[in-house]
Amino acid sequence: KVIQLDVPDAVLEERICGRWIHKDSGRSYHVKFAPPKSLKEGETPSAENMKDDETGEALYQRADDTSEALKARLEGYHKQTVPILAHYKAVVDVVNGDRPQGAIWEQVAGILSVPVSSRPNTAQRRAMEAGDALDKVLGSGAGNSPGMRALRASLTSESSNAPKSRIKGMSADRNILILFGPPGAGKGTIAPKIVSGLGIPQLSTGDMLRAAVKAGTEVGKQADEVMKSGGLVSDEIVVGIIKDRIKEEDCAKGFILDGFPRTVPQAEMLDKCLFETGEMVSKVIQLDVPDAVLEERICGRWIHKDSGRSYHVKFAPPKSLPAGAGPCEANMRDDATGEALYQRADDTAEALCRRLGRYHEQTGAVLDYYSTILEPVDASSTPRSVRSRVLELLHSPHTENDTPPPPPRQVLVLFGPPGAGKGTVAPVLVESLGIPQLSTGDMLRAAVGAGTELGRQAEDLMKNGQLVPDELVCGVVRDRIQEADCDKGFILDGFPRSVAQAEMLDATLAETGEKVSKVIQLDVPDAVLEERICGRWMHKAAGRSYHVK
Repeated sequence: KVIQLDVPDAVLEERICGRWIHKDSGRSYHVKFAPPKSLKEGETPSAENMKDDETGEALYQRADDTSEALKARLEGYHKQTVPILAHYKAVVDVVNGDRPQGAIWEQVAGILSVPVSSRPNTAQRRAMEAGDALDKVLGSGAGNSPGMRALRASLTSESSNAPKSRIKGMSADRNILILFGPPGAGKGTIAPKIVSGLGIPQLSTGDMLRAAVKAGTEVGKQADEVMKSGGLVSDEIVVGIIKDRIKEEDCAKGFILDGFPRTVPQAEMLDKCLFETGEMVSKVIQLDVPDAVLEERICGRWIHKDSGRSYHVKFAPPKSLPAGAGPCEANMRDDATGEALYQRADDTAEALCRRLGRYHEQTGAVLDYYSTILEPVDASSTPRSVRSRVLELLHSPHTENDTPPPPPRQVLVLFGPPGAGKGTVAPVLVESLGIPQLSTGDMLRAAVGAGTELGRQAEDLMKNGQLVPDELVCGVVRDRIQEADCDKGFILDGFPRSVAQAEMLDATLAETGEKVSKVIQLDVPDAVLEERICGRWMHKAAGRSYHVK
């Protein structure tokens, strides 16, 4: 099968050319579907009226999000793709991509003959199952919470009040998780690992609100009207948006709530919402970090405004900061340009103190509410240890608290001149050790393809014919080695190429208490390399390779 997602160019232009971005944070807006508060109805978007909601700073459009750039991109796409579709015309299925995702998937599933899962049992049986589950929880003391008492009362009422039908394809025991953690605790690092480890999405209230407004759902329209009038979105509307979102197919196995609930009334409303499908929150993960550690993490951050490069006075200091010196604008300079770095307004000790005060005040009662399913995790250790502990808790509820940390990773660097045989040796190492081979070229291309913040920076530089700086390359490496396939280790191929890069790599590994384990040098005399390389001849069309000797 060849599936063609067909969307009119005018719709694509509306989707793409309406995007505006806040440079420092990466927050994204859209002039139609998710406009900033600064854009008044009927105004033409510009740098003057497209401002970030949180900082008031000007937004910008990426160079390839303009009508002119998109026109060139679409012409290139059509020119390349039309002949291919003609070649495969016997097996091409055209899907209308100008519809909601659910409708698109339904058509694709029909084309691929994907079987549709049957609906769960009757409402009465689900009520009994939910009642049995609650009995177990209530027996351990969970029934003292107001929300659980309300659920129990509902379960013992008439069958007409029993849970309603679940969504099609929903698992009978979804993983419903809530993730709590103060600023700097590492939620942004841990949540993606849970997502990849369990195959369930991370849902934040901000993202869900923007998506509902963009999709023009009934609840989204209500939220949009409230926000446009300058009001706060009510708990009822937020829970309504969550209720709609968790019916989507990607939530069939479960989901992670991030940033909700923030109060006990919100927690009770969430419980009642889940009860409608005979469910309840499975586990609450609390990333616990002492305030002093959070202050060190957050208040040491400095940023280069134009490029977005990030530094830390302890973990990744710029070259301009002398050892033992206190950071200031005079000695905190970007390594690549020498320009002054700056601190975000909410990265100061005073601002952090206020943020942590609000966090503790808000979440204390909510954590008490979920005390029977609460799993505190020490998040002051290395990201890898935290991730391993969280995944252990989610896969094995009865894991002992004194679980030993995972064994140290094998961090290998492979060197060898052209013709030394790296292409032959590396796959053997990968297979034998069960760790991936990472090349800087592949990692850069993957970051650009995924549209990460570092990937976008690299793409802009490469499009302008500039070299990607060491700091950015090292940042891409830092992100890549946090992926699950690097849990046992990895092989770096083509990096580092200079002592400066080696020092940056050492500093990156030191952040997680690691270092390079081994450096393997494939040593071959130049005369042998010449014989190997200069004797190669190839067939151009087929790529078949020959050697004179």
